[in-house]
Amino acid sequence: MKYRYNTKNNLLSIFLALFVFLISNTLYCQENNKPKLRDLSPDRPHQTESPITVDKWHVMLEADIANLTQKKATNDQLNTFGLGLVNLKFGFHKRMDIEVISDIYTQDFYKNKTIPDGSNYLSSFTFRYKLNLIGNDSGNFALAIMPILKTTNCFAKEMKIINAGFLVNAEKEIAGKFGLGYTGGLNAFSVKPFMQDYELFSTLSFDYKLIGALRSFVEVSYRYNKLAEYLHTYSIDSGIIFTPTKNLQFDTGFYFYLPAKSPYFFIGGTIRI
Repeated sequence: MKYRYNTKNNLLSIFLALFVFLISNTLYCQENNKPKLRDLSPDRPHQTESPITVDKWHVMLEADIANLTQKKATNDQLNTFGLGLVNLKFGFHKRMDIEVISDIYTQDFYKNKTIPDGSNYLSSFTFRYKLNLIGNDSGNFALAIMPILKTTNCFAKEMKIINAGFLVNAEKEIAGKFGLGYTGGLNAFSVKPFMQDYELFSTLSFDYKLIGALRSFVEVSYRYNKLAEYLHTYSIDSGIIFTPTKNLQFDTGFYFYLPAKSPYFFIGGTIRI
């Protein structure tokens, strides 16, 4: 009971601090003539990461409003329901941003009740730094590098490094209507001992305009991990993206992982302030 109380208080403090920061940042931007913002280019909803950073002194909030993962377990089926898989990003330089990712709440349900159900709040934090090398503000090709550090939830327990990573993100615009994206590198590797465990990761995505502010994407991904349930994991992904304004996006779609035959469904969006 004590743990839950402290966790809720920490969450409240985080959200209050974030709210104050967003409001103050908005007022600051309104009082100072800022250059034209870039086209909205969030990392979601595909697994392919965008090479475009958040505009300087602006905040971008990307999140799954809700998601559902179905996975086979021993003599059972595990359904994991999530609320608020959040990526909070802050642009502090015209070519750089910092990002913090965490799942706000997850609930595990076992279909046949062979294992007790369980829940989790802010299970871990992932910190990312994105550096755009080319194409942030002009041109039809963009490239960025992104170091990653994943830690335990320092609000609930002692902070420890879980793993680190390093990804390369690239994007090519074709004929003003199509987008070809790539992400690849070390999605995760152990720090102590260094590189004893690691996961290789690559994706290729293709997005295209449907009509008006509506776009769609298709994507394939690949993971290589000796410690995972499967040595080689693939996914086929697709979804719909709706961008009604220059600072707002809604999306929905799925990833389907093979050979596990495990689907991941999501609905979410992005807002830039």
